[in-house]
Amino acid sequence: MSTYRELLTEATRTLTRAGIPTPFLDALLILSQASGLSKEALLASYPEPVPPETGRTFESLLARRLAGEPVSYIRGLKEFYGLTFHVDRRVLVPRPDTEVLVDAALTLIRRDPAITHIHDACTGTGCILIAILAHTPRPLTASASDVSEEALDVFRENASRLLGTVPPHHRSDLLSSVPGRFHLITANPPYLTEEEVAVMKASGWPEPALALASGPDGLSHIRRLIPQALDHLVPGGYLICEHHDAQADAVAELYREAGYTHVRHLPDLAGRRRATLARKPL
Repeated sequence: MSTYRELLTEATRTLTRAGIPTPFLDALLILSQASGLSKEALLASYPEPVPPETGRTFESLLARRLAGEPVSYIRGLKEFYGLTFHVDRRVLVPRPDTEVLVDAALTLIRRDPAITHIHDACTGTGCILIAILAHTPRPLTASASDVSEEALDVFRENASRLLGTVPPHHRSDLLSSVPGRFHLITANPPYLTEEEVAVMKASGWPEPALALASGPDGLSHIRRLIPQALDHLVPGGYLICEHHDAQADAVAELYREAGYTHVRHLPDLAGRRRATLARKPL
């Protein structure tokens, strides 16, 4: 019977050979899921034998990771901005780089007391909106939207658990079916090319294509979102939109063509231009 140390060591070797970028961390998180023990408890249990049922569950989960399934889907959990979100194949897994949108939104809210109505488009798990509401210094009127009803189911689950309430939400293609006007709109829309997503899906990528692909150049959604948001913002309102670094110049130009002012890029953890913030004229 293997000990926890032996099981982790062998799994780390297996994941390394498979080219997994973080083999020990992945093995540790998967074993935590299989055993029901925290990471800290696992490390303290290194010399102890692994119960047979735990070992079988671990091998099954490890096989899913080796097949390319993200650890977040295997665990059903993903940490984002200090909160733990439920995730599954109905939604994108929140990325740490997306936290730059939350940082920017909270900075605006703290600086400008006039910001009271906010909306998050393409909400998915709800990570952006929920993180803003969980960390905002004052009450806000907030809503969310997504084109996928399945994604909205995940949003409802996360909002109920993390906020204790579910903000108003709408099934909507971007903002087309969203009522009201807002002081701040955030969005993490699809921004990969159809070709990029086709290659990913052919290799077994599990995230929903609906939340990834955006036309031949990856800008189809953003190209529609920017003028839509202008119509849904009050004068002086802000739009923060995520995109790829290589799209930053094109996105800034789309903002300016639509009539926004104060256009500026927001860098992610690696210094890449991960999002762009701009303001509707007063």
